Amino acid sequence: MVYWRGLFKLGAGLKQLSGFFKQFSHHWEGWSRSNETKHAARIYLMGIILPGKRKNMSSTSRRVRLDLNIIQQFLTDSPWDPIEVTKTVIRTISSKNASEKGVIIVDDTGQKKKGQKSPGVNRQYSGTLGKIGNCQIAVGCCYSIPREVRNADAVYCPTGMQLYIPKEWFEDEKRCKEAGIPDYLEFQMKPEISLNLIKRILKEKVPHRAITADTAYGTNGNFRRELREQEELYVLAVSPSEISIVPEDTSVISAETKSEDDTSQKHTMKFPKGVKTKTADIVAGEISDDDWEEVEWSEGTKGKLSAQFTRMRVRVTKFGKPTDETGWMLFEKTKYGELKVYMCWGLDNASLEELVSIAHIRWTIEQCFKQMKRELGLDKFEGRKWKEWRHHAAMVMLAFCYLMLLRVEEALPGEKLPTLPQAVGRYFVSMSGRYLNVD
Repeated sequence: MVYWRGLFKLGAGLKQLSGFFKQFSHHWEGWSRSNETKHAARIYLMGIILPGKRKNMSSTSRRVRLDLNIIQQFLTDSPWDPIEVTKTVIRTISSKNASEKGVIIVDDTGQKKKGQKSPGVNRQYSGTLGKIGNCQIAVGCCYSIPREVRNADAVYCPTGMQLYIPKEWFEDEKRCKEAGIPDYLEFQMKPEISLNLIKRILKEKVPHRAITADTAYGTNGNFRRELREQEELYVLAVSPSEISIVPEDTSVISAETKSEDDTSQKHTMKFPKGVKTKTADIVAGEISDDDWEEVEWSEGTKGKLSAQFTRMRVRVTKFGKPTDETGWMLFEKTKYGELKVYMCWGLDNASLEELVSIAHIRWTIEQCFKQMKRELGLDKFEGRKWKEWRHHAAMVMLAFCYLMLLRVEEALPGEKLPTLPQAVGRYFVSMSGRYLNVD
């Protein structure tokens, strides 16, 4: 590892971490033995930040020389609320780095799991694995601020995570009880879970330009409708073969249909005779070569990032009938010839370049998941209870928030931001072996 601008002594790093931790310490107060819980929280936070090959509970215990039973007690039985910790993470990142250019991103990530007892584990498709496998899937939300020049300099932070519990689990009451899944929890599809995570950010009034997500969320009409009802602007990837459209200026006429009891009438919209809807992939194939434009959105590690783009005003249709969803449809042709399509709502005055920038900030949540696993041990958790996982995930998000703030605060104006591993090395690797067990 190449350490960024030299290494500070461990004591300086620990002092700075303690200062950061103070703004969260109230979450572990208010009950008996709260001092012990607060101490366990601070040491556990340190343990998952410190470098090491393994970030499971036993390795973390050895790394910070804290009794394993104390860590297990902190994650399993302590009555602190992980949602409240996450809210403070949102407020912290917002107060330090929020921007009107910020984008809220949702996605999910999978992790391999053996056995059948960990909450949510199931044979299911995971985009992370790229196949069907025995795994857990977590839906996550991320707040990201793009940088004008270097793609890698984007500032981002996780702002919520929740395990996806497959429907089969709710058909087995005993299995749910053994995994500690609360009785009040009901089955939710991933887009529904993501909407709850988004609402927490909106409640904290975090400045943002739009919301974006991949096709698993963007193609879901209910997800898009819920965002429109909240007047949330979006640039969402949609499946080109699954979304049907007409030009926005296509005539729409009102129609009246009687309800089932024949006592009232319902006003709906329909097209005049002869209007045909088309899927986005068919429309893309009809676009003239002259209408595509090369757009560059950032600079990557291997050079400029660009592709061919075009856009048009459309109305989304459903079962051949018009909906109230109108806006820009953004088409992209990658250098490999792949077609990507995005539905953009509420961004009528945005330039083509702005829509492209929003669409392509989505990579940060994938990087966020990867770094939470690789650097902070999100996927190395050994517990088999719903509460344990939520506690661990909240601490990982807290650690990520701290490291992301370090990236920004310690960089000189105009210089490249360090990577997350470099932020770890900057504050903790030097002299750590003298005081702590780093394995």
